[in-house]
Amino acid sequence: MESKVEQERLQRIQTIYSQTSPLPPAERKAFLDRACAGNESVRSEVESLLACDSEAETFLDKPAMRFAAESLAAEGAGLLTGRMLGRYQLLGLAGRGGMGDVYCSVDPHLNRLVAVKILPAYLAGDPERFRRFQEEARAIAAMSHPHICILHDAGNDGDTHYLVFEYLVGEALSDRLAQGPLPLTDALRYLIQIAEALEHAHQQAIVHHDLKPQNIMLTRSGVKVLDFGMSGAGTPAYLAPEQTEGRPTDARTDIFAFGLLAREMTAGAAPPALQDVIARSLARQPEERWQSISDVLEILRRI
Repeated sequence: MESKVEQERLQRIQTIYSQTSPLPPAERKAFLDRACAGNESVRSEVESLLACDSEAETFLDKPAMRFAAESLAAEGAGLLTGRMLGRYQLLGLAGRGGMGDVYCSVDPHLNRLVAVKILPAYLAGDPERFRRFQEEARAIAAMSHPHICILHDAGNDGDTHYLVFEYLVGEALSDRLAQGPLPLTDALRYLIQIAEALEHAHQQAIVHHDLKPQNIMLTRSGVKVLDFGMSGAGTPAYLAPEQTEGRPTDARTDIFAFGLLAREMTAGAAPPALQDVIARSLARQPEERWQSISDVLEILRRI
């Protein structure tokens, strides 16, 4: 059970956050200087929550129109804010997507922010979606890699099932690409880190199936790849031919999406060796692509 001191601390964080969030960015520093009164721990938590406002979609797929309509129509959607789910206190809705809602939350046992991804109760009765949710948990729990988002916990509270991820602060690759192509050195560094994450997953027979800029987070510690284990689901713009045609998929499916990412990140401004990597990754037939992401990784490191 939380101590009274800890409850008061969490309440103070929520109060300061709610007062700071509406302010223009230029005014926030001065306000936090006054409101936090030198308490750097409280200030750090508030600043993390403010960062959460701009990182809402990084934990989720962008919602399809059908799911958006379902979410908006659902009774009580987004009303879990402020409640406890298991031991986690839900501070605010951070994002919404086809596999559930994500809340910025507090783990009072370890005194840290986490991201709680929830399968809404009105979807829990869908056997296919629930199967995918469970498969995502198993896939991520099987992996431990510095460039893969960490799964801390999984559980249920009554009919509400949830996953608890590390809380990430940074920028989605999709947001960064909206500003234009990356410098080649940055692109190569990020591509190597993404390839390392895929290599780790593929060694455990786990295929991402939905690799795209929205599922890649750029943090101070480097790339973090999100949303493994989607059981064949994907985003149309990043689907391999075998996915669109309903054919069997494997690790080479991720290599196709990796080629699309590399092409988008460099916008064609790449050395011939990298262009060759991209071209072979995008071969229509899986047997004509690179057969292992390890082979791609070796070449990228040489480049």
